[in-house]
Amino acid sequence: MPELTLSPGSLELGGRPAVLLCSSVFPFRLPADQWAHRLRRVRESGYRMVDLYVHWGFHEEVEGCIDLSSPDRDLARFLDLAAAEDLLVMARPGPYICSETDGGGLPWWLHGRGLALRSTDPGYLAAVDRWFAAVLPVLAAAQTTRGGPVALVQIENELDFFDCPDPTAYQEHLAASAREHGIEVPIIACAGQGDLSGAGGDVPGVVPTMNLYPSDASTAFDEEARAGYEELAARGLPLLVTETNRLHRTLRREILAGARLVAPYLQTSGFNHLLLPSAGNWGDPGNLMTHDYDFGGYMSPDGRRRPEYDEAVRLARTLEAWGERLATARPVPLAEAGVAGIDAGGALALPGGGHVIGPAEVHGTDATVRIGAHAARVPASTCPFWSVQVPLEPWGAEASLVLATAELVDVVRAEAAGGPLTLLLEGPADARVVLATAQGELVVDGHGEAEAGGVRIVLRPVPAGAADAEPVLCRAALEVGPAAEPTEAPGTEHPLPADGAVPATEALGLRDGRLRADLAIPAGARELLLLGAADLVRVIVDGAEQGTAVPHGAPLSVPLGPATAHEVTVITETWGRANFDDARRPALALGAGRGLGAVHVVTAATDVTELWRVRRIPDARGARGDRAQPPIRPLGGWSSPRLGEDAVYVRRLDRPEEGNALLRLVGLTRPVHVSLDGGAEVLLSPEAPVLDLGAGGSVEVAIRAPHVPDGFVSRAELLAAVPPSLRGLRTVDRGAITAQIADPAPLVAATAPVRIAAGRPVHVRAWTPRSPAVGVQLQLMGADVQVTVVAAGRPVSRHVLGSPAVAGGDAHRSWVPASYLGEDVSHVELLVEALSPQGGIFEGASWSDAIS
Repeated sequence: MPELTLSPGSLELGGRPAVLLCSSVFPFRLPADQWAHRLRRVRESGYRMVDLYVHWGFHEEVEGCIDLSSPDRDLARFLDLAAAEDLLVMARPGPYICSETDGGGLPWWLHGRGLALRSTDPGYLAAVDRWFAAVLPVLAAAQTTRGGPVALVQIENELDFFDCPDPTAYQEHLAASAREHGIEVPIIACAGQGDLSGAGGDVPGVVPTMNLYPSDASTAFDEEARAGYEELAARGLPLLVTETNRLHRTLRREILAGARLVAPYLQTSGFNHLLLPSAGNWGDPGNLMTHDYDFGGYMSPDGRRRPEYDEAVRLARTLEAWGERLATARPVPLAEAGVAGIDAGGALALPGGGHVIGPAEVHGTDATVRIGAHAARVPASTCPFWSVQVPLEPWGAEASLVLATAELVDVVRAEAAGGPLTLLLEGPADARVVLATAQGELVVDGHGEAEAGGVRIVLRPVPAGAADAEPVLCRAALEVGPAAEPTEAPGTEHPLPADGAVPATEALGLRDGRLRADLAIPAGARELLLLGAADLVRVIVDGAEQGTAVPHGAPLSVPLGPATAHEVTVITETWGRANFDDARRPALALGAGRGLGAVHVVTAATDVTELWRVRRIPDARGARGDRAQPPIRPLGGWSSPRLGEDAVYVRRLDRPEEGNALLRLVGLTRPVHVSLDGGAEVLLSPEAPVLDLGAGGSVEVAIRAPHVPDGFVSRAELLAAVPPSLRGLRTVDRGAITAQIADPAPLVAATAPVRIAAGRPVHVRAWTPRSPAVGVQLQLMGADVQVTVVAAGRPVSRHVLGSPAVAGGDAHRSWVPASYLGEDVSHVELLVEALSPQGGIFEGASWSDAIS
């Protein structure tokens, strides 16, 4: 396959300048028997490259056992299939990939160990080196330099989002490993927020690229993208957009800004059948990512072509028609090409003269623009590629396109057609083409064709596309019966730790499943406080369900009556590990483990809001340094006109001789930094405002916070806490839970809605009389329930309906591929559990045939 080379402002494929469209296709989110289908559809859309994440955690589920060859993980086969479709591959083997997946692609067993991930930590790099030694030779053997499809190899991913202490040393290590293992094609490193140096470390031989995720309606984006083109051209490189939005109107704007590779992220959607999604992030730190991984790209998870697929075909045809002329054009603002009256879009100055202009309408209504002396209508929500003063000599004709407000989709040269140069354009009925020839000017208004000066103009409507019809949903017949408690499935009883601390689930060897801890709480306890618990956390006090929460490590408080002792059970379920560092919640730190975290029994609470000394005053007097006697004020109670400047409040607090002291800042409104006895500062966020102060003696607490006129906290509490008595510790992995659901059970016909009592899971069988040998789409309905879907004994997906929040796809949709069902299975099994102490409701399921 043709090799890809990079030069200032230009990408060459086999020695010829080109603009490449690239669709992400992730084999770990698609059944292996459907890889060929997706790749074929990508090629049919006109895209010429696929973006391939290689998920380390998916290939090394057991530490030290890397699987790159079993059917669902056969990397070489996927590369061969891409080559068979004549698709280039941008391979991205991590080690970190993000992708809203479990741990960002880092294996589950790396979490909870205290390693400094994504850094030069020796323990972390030793694991990375083992992974690279396995995966890179597979990619190397499939490089374009050796006749294969791999044209680019990315190391790491959006490192500029991460607080890496030494990105240069880290990327040098990864790049050296890549070269050592035979990577000859360009090595790239993508910047997630424009910091090219922070992403690639400015390592020689590592090409920085940009991930651009603007608002599709932004009017400033064109200038931003052109600035990226200029910066990279100054480094002797082209603008490669390795991730971006899926809307082709936005992709067109990036090409007009000089991008030579445009790779919309997740044009080909998928599903988390064989791995976990991530936890948290996406704006709300308390949410969960869906198993359905779909951002509305041009192909649905089951391979259905959406209307945006037709836009892909049209853009690809236009790029092919313009060819090298567009691929070597210089990006300029619309005004430089003589366009006025619109606030978004760009233009390309063609070599030899003329412009391709792209006025972008982003407000949802038709717009009128002026192009020199001409007025033209830009249809709502489009960015057409029009022509202004384009000489036709490079195509063999002594003429020029003065104006074309229709899009060029094909050029048939005279020598190839045995007749005139033919320009095929597509556009609306009010499109206009003005052709200047030696014999005079030819004007084509509306659809039709005409010929003059050895040039034939064909202007036709935009043809109908190939998008697939939306599925027709049918209600599924239901059978229901009682289900066993998932934590009672066959599992592992663990020895009780001597210190009473509950280990992270990773330390207990649990990749995916549930942890049950039984606790004895003595009389006198005011509350049970969990710090660091994740992901779904269910609490039962004296047999009474307290509901399921998703704290992601934020403090979870369970009130207790102090008059009596209590028996408490805490059940945590792993949804997925953080794929991103989010300092607002402790369990959303990359590398954080899952489970109960630290468990505290609070026996007393003292108000310590008052009597803080203001050691640093946020005004001109603060420059004098420490005072012999700093003023005493309530915490956050200093008044100053200097808003936003730091104040430091200090107070010595007495800790209990037994157990621990905890500081809780109730009503914290902004992040603050806390240090103990002059040590390193620790961040407390409004979502996680509790700090363990340790035990014994007293401790000086210093809180640094920006001054705000209304204060930053409503109350400060000093909590006295002791550990509970741990009576039992048990884990159950996902396979055991699934096997329990799949077992035949006595079920009876039922109609929705089905009420689900707290602590009383229900087994539901949904009948889906599908067409033979096709898959099933399920739409699940309900509120305050969790639904686990199993097909023919195989786990499919998990869903939270109602609260807590979910993001990333359709929380109600489950896709069951045909290979999961076989030809003769026409039902799926559901485990439905209430998430609220008041219970939940399952409102039934609808189904449709999946196309694959």
